[in-house]
Amino acid sequence: MRNTLIAALLFAMATTASAQISRIITTPNRGSGTSSFSIGPRLASYSTDFRAGARVDTGRQSGFGLVGEYRSGQFVLDFMWDHDPENGFSLADIIVDVGNYERDRGEATIGYAVTPNLDLQGGIRFDSVRIGGASFFGNPLFSALEVQHQAITAGVKIHTGDGNPIGWYGVGRGYLGSADFDVAGLGVNPDTTGFRLETGISIRLGTSSWYAVPGIEYEKIQTDEDFGLELDTNRVFVSFVYRMR
Repeated sequence: MRNTLIAALLFAMATTASAQISRIITTPNRGSGTSSFSIGPRLASYSTDFRAGARVDTGRQSGFGLVGEYRSGQFVLDFMWDHDPENGFSLADIIVDVGNYERDRGEATIGYAVTPNLDLQGGIRFDSVRIGGASFFGNPLFSALEVQHQAITAGVKIHTGDGNPIGWYGVGRGYLGSADFDVAGLGVNPDTTGFRLETGISIRLGTSSWYAVPGIEYEKIQTDEDFGLELDTNRVFVSFVYRMR
């Protein structure tokens, strides 16, 4: 339930923020350009190789999420949330998911635009993974293994052609964190490291404020060999983003 509430809170905050931000984003910031706000859903095809003693390879599955970004001068705020059910995307699985694998992940960063095309970013990251059993609105009912992961993240974003009919971006971020799970009935809390690489193309839909953003991503999170936790995920996605300036 916690992750569902976090996702709902992120969406509510973003929706409320869009109403407030839309009143100011059309006014240029003196000497620092204009402000913009974007938000939209993301559909993905992902594959995760999960290891924690046992190994689970999900194969190619479908998931969904939400992305958003706010820029004002050199200040940047962005966030993303993804839900990866093994059964694929369906309304029934949002309520009760009985797949062997389910994962929620979220990320939020603040950044500083050192140049018009380069941002330095830092923030927080969380993951919640369930292996076996079932979940009710994202809250595990019973499972063979539950993993809760938290981390701080830092990285860069390169972007070109913002607001143009076609643009490109690339993201690289590293993680330092910890994971909570059970090994042989004992709770452990090992340190984790990881990274995420993402790139995509932004394509404006006609003369509207909507953009289709197809892209790809690779991500790896792991502990040391004593605990053997490892998450390898590759993802192909398309976001549909509404951008206000």
